[in-house]
Amino acid sequence: MQNINDQLNTIVNLFNNGEKQKALNEINVLLSNNNKNIDLLLLHAKICINLDEIDKAISSLKKILNLDLNNYEALRLIYVNYLKINKIDLAKKYIDKLLTNKNNNYVVFRDKAFIEYSKKNYLVSETYINKALNYNSEEVFGLNILGLLYLEKDEILNAMEIFKKSILINPQYTDSYNNLGKCYIDLEKLNLAYLNFKKAYKINPNSDLPLINIANILSLKDKNKLAIKFYEKAKKINPNNQQADENIIICNVRLKNFEWVEEKFLNLQDSSNLSDDLILSYSYLLLNKKNFKKGFGYFDARLNTKEFPKKNRYHYNIIKTVNKQKKLENSNKILIVKEQGVGDEILFSSMYNDLIKNNSSNLKIECDERLLKIFKRSFDNDIFFPYGHYSASKKSVKQFDNILYAGSLTKHFRKNEKDFTTKPYIETLGDLDNKFKLILSNFKDKKIIGISWKSVFNIFGGLKSLELNDFKKLYSDERLFVNLQYGDSVKEVSEFKDSGKYIYNFNNVDLFNDFDNLISILKNLDVFVTVSNSTAHFAGALGIPTILICPKKSSTYYYWDYEDGRTPWYDSISIIKFKNSIDYTMKLVDDLINKIS
Repeated sequence: MQNINDQLNTIVNLFNNGEKQKALNEINVLLSNNNKNIDLLLLHAKICINLDEIDKAISSLKKILNLDLNNYEALRLIYVNYLKINKIDLAKKYIDKLLTNKNNNYVVFRDKAFIEYSKKNYLVSETYINKALNYNSEEVFGLNILGLLYLEKDEILNAMEIFKKSILINPQYTDSYNNLGKCYIDLEKLNLAYLNFKKAYKINPNSDLPLINIANILSLKDKNKLAIKFYEKAKKINPNNQQADENIIICNVRLKNFEWVEEKFLNLQDSSNLSDDLILSYSYLLLNKKNFKKGFGYFDARLNTKEFPKKNRYHYNIIKTVNKQKKLENSNKILIVKEQGVGDEILFSSMYNDLIKNNSSNLKIECDERLLKIFKRSFDNDIFFPYGHYSASKKSVKQFDNILYAGSLTKHFRKNEKDFTTKPYIETLGDLDNKFKLILSNFKDKKIIGISWKSVFNIFGGLKSLELNDFKKLYSDERLFVNLQYGDSVKEVSEFKDSGKYIYNFNNVDLFNDFDNLISILKNLDVFVTVSNSTAHFAGALGIPTILICPKKSSTYYYWDYEDGRTPWYDSISIIKFKNSIDYTMKLVDDLINKIS
């Protein structure tokens, strides 16, 4: 009769000769009488892994670990196979046991880095990927983890360098192209992003990820019907891809297919966990339909999106106290924290008078330091402090009963359309108003038109931006263009003047930092023509007749996204969405300027 070792060799030979199922049957018979033999259990696990019977493999590996807690091979195989079935917590449990062994190598350190990255423990992940790359700096999986960590730190150029290096090492590794494409999206180079996703798809047409990425690009370019086709193609490859399902819904949100979205959203809500991006997208659609109570009820989903902490520096200091209480009790100590950019600050500050009236005591509001004097003056209150005054300190945060981001005030003060204020609520300085009035009085025979054509500092600002030359159609001898574009516009302005078009510049005014001067200039305009940027919000808050151009649907914020060309947030702003061509769109703008007296 054969001993165990001989029987194991026989099973290995059967397996190697292609008789895999027979080998599995033979080893199952042996295990029925030898279920504590580690060599037998290990071979059984390896055969099951090869036959993609992962649960059976894990069962045998657990039996080994009950017999030998530190069995290196069993620990290695069990964490790897938990990773295969995306059970990250269990993979972490076993790889951490493995890491107590002194014989660890590149692969273990790399996989530990991947696991910690998946759990968003980025600092721990970075420690282990650096250990791994000290062993081997030429393996593409490890390099891609490092690149992804750079992306988490918003070090896009460093990430791109890593992904490009990975492509040079292995031009057939699709993840590098997918990740490089994501970098190009962050840089708003959508065509280059598309090319990289297309390369990834050509290398591996059986992967759903490049198709998802291509569809994302199409949606950003407002080609939502075509994007849906690519998401559906991805679904054929991976029917369980929830991201594809959710993005199809988001595309239909952008297409304003309200009833279809409503039905799909409610069905998903009943059957699974919804991503915060989808919930937020549904919120925007409700707001577009002016269902403000329900829409702003979902609006706090933005706090849990991946991008929110990146745009709000002290988020992790305050998150435990954010929205702690459903009601804003006057007796509670409340901190309101600004969020995102200056434009949103101005928008949400339209609710500060409501807030102060209802919660005047024990209230503190953090704002951009450039807005501090303006807010104190406009709201006649000394409750404003620079951003981070409290929220930068975990100790200071503890003194508050409730902390809200400014946008979360909407669910308290913007439940119906009649709740929106229509009166100007930002106050300028009279001396500055008179100064700019005197300067512009030199052009009293002309209509004074301020123009701003770029959104420089926002995500996807390029999608919301135009070129100065696009405004040539609006130029005439009866109009004076006043440059209100912050950031570097010297080259464009110079070229505009070289073409024979005059534009007035306030050369000694810092439009990006000196908001008091900026709003006094706005106060002296007849009309302001702009894209979506912070200056548009200042104009709206001042009640200045404003024409806002939205070049791309995908980058149009919810507060501009109304079919009637009006927004409940600002009574003085008219919205024109890009139609047909830039010339046709500017014709619509020109007609509207002529109607404004």
